[in-house]
Amino acid sequence: MAYRFDCKYFTGYKPCAWKRPCDGCSHYEPVTKRIAVLSLEALGAVLRSTCLLPAIKRQWPGCHVTWITYPNAKALLDNNRLIDRLLVVDAATQPVLEHLKFDVMLAVDKSIEAGALAERIQATDKRGFGLDTNGVIRPLNPEANYQYDVGLSDELKFFINQKAETQQITESMALPWRRDPYVLDLREAEIAEVAVRRAGLLNRNGEGASSASNEVAPWRAIIGYNTGCSLLYPYKKFTVERSIEVIRMWREAFPDCAVALLGGREDTERQAAMKAAFANDDGVINTPTTGGLRSGMLWMDAADLVLSGCSLGMHIAIALKKPVIAWFGVSCSQEVDLYDRGAKIQAAVGCSPCWKKSCTNEPKCFNEVSVEAIRSATADILTSDVFGGKK
Repeated sequence: MAYRFDCKYFTGYKPCAWKRPCDGCSHYEPVTKRIAVLSLEALGAVLRSTCLLPAIKRQWPGCHVTWITYPNAKALLDNNRLIDRLLVVDAATQPVLEHLKFDVMLAVDKSIEAGALAERIQATDKRGFGLDTNGVIRPLNPEANYQYDVGLSDELKFFINQKAETQQITESMALPWRRDPYVLDLREAEIAEVAVRRAGLLNRNGEGASSASNEVAPWRAIIGYNTGCSLLYPYKKFTVERSIEVIRMWREAFPDCAVALLGGREDTERQAAMKAAFANDDGVINTPTTGGLRSGMLWMDAADLVLSGCSLGMHIAIALKKPVIAWFGVSCSQEVDLYDRGAKIQAAVGCSPCWKKSCTNEPKCFNEVSVEAIRSATADILTSDVFGGKK
């Protein structure tokens, strides 16, 4: 039989998605360029890096994209329509990564591990960040110099730079920046599951019927509250006490809106404490925290808007195109693009931003985020064209 080894869909392992002979197949797509994207690190940064995909597909029509990442980030990239091959870095894939050859490699992360891997991958054109033999991270192309400088100068990063990270990484890869969005694709079954979960949230006990009667009594909207953050930066989340204060404000200011608590496994106890403060209020719903990353995305997609610190949850909300109220203390607000959906709130402390993992200063930034500013931003979204009264 005659095979088309250069076809985008041909793997040589089993029949392709079209399940027909190569000869005369109308779905034949010859690969023009083979592109590797190396993005391993923090989950939010991996998701943010998907903004490169539309630019890649424009720059090299007909290209084949291999995305290389760590296993814990795989759930963020599964089913992505612009990724042709997803490889996780482990002992089994190391020989594969060393054997494959690419026309272009885009190395997003600035780390020793990612840099070493970037140096070993075979590619004619390498862009982004690598590692020299002394263990020093280095830019691989002139266009990456600006982002490299930002990472090495607090003055530039905290006060001078006004470019969002999405713009910085796109320009570092020598690609035209067009403010491309994140790319996060849900499966059809997941979209259907979101509809089911949303229908439950919209009813007063979160399960499909009013607690006061057998009649369905939908809320006007669901306010999603991303309750946690990475353990690496603990100051990117409110205390339980501050969270309760914010939730109480929402329930008093917007009594026709329910509040859905959204978080991961590490937030289980915190969320239980928050719900306990509203034990008799069916307008505060504690969503499951142990279903895994993909399930957490579906709960967030069921909300109309999301409040979050600068964390993975914020990036997921941005990727899902939710209006986001994002608050900042540790990190740089100018580096986050909300794509004209939502609002940014800065903690009222003189030491922000700092990117510190521990702090002895008082008051803490997470206690200096205005509850009134959150109320005002929520009101603006609920009456805006972005919200549109669609749900």
